[in-house]
Amino acid sequence: MNTNDEKAALRKHYRQARIENKEKVSFDKILEVPEIQTSKIIASYYSYSNEPDTTGINRELISQGKKILLPRIHSADLEWCLWDGDISTVENKNGIYEPIGEIFTNFGAIDCIIVPALAVDSSGMRLGKGKGFYDRALVSITSFSVALIYSNELSTTALPSNSLDMRVKAAQTPEKLFRFS
Repeated sequence: MNTNDEKAALRKHYRQARIENKEKVSFDKILEVPEIQTSKIIASYYSYSNEPDTTGINRELISQGKKILLPRIHSADLEWCLWDGDISTVENKNGIYEPIGEIFTNFGAIDCIIVPALAVDSSGMRLGKGKGFYDRALVSITSFSVALIYSNELSTTALPSNSLDMRVKAAQTPEKLFRFS
């Protein structure tokens, strides 16, 4: 089986596990991460479907005076827009909420990025949904990166990867932060 086939099989496995997992859990522990606490500008995402819920996290970070950037898909890349927490400023496209507004391009000013993942291994390699949007974003946003995953999505075996796949510096489960070197 080649790398793409391995990834496809793993995506199917982790997606099915998410569908079967009906337990609601909080990812608020991410608010205790020092890099999050000291950040002024955080790139995040607006969760949908059965992804770890970021709505409350994003709003709490805004209430703390932090600037939150949310992505929107533009061609093969993500554009980042400032979000003030108002749902009416988020437009729904293809079941994915995306912000409306001016594009933020000063990637060097971003202190931290919170990314979605289906799984992360012990080296920080993340398995995304397969389009490469966040891998390309992690090339431009090189600050502290953390993936939100459920506890059963921390892989004890190396995830298949290629030269375009990017590692995260940490993974946050509902219970604990895992850091990678």
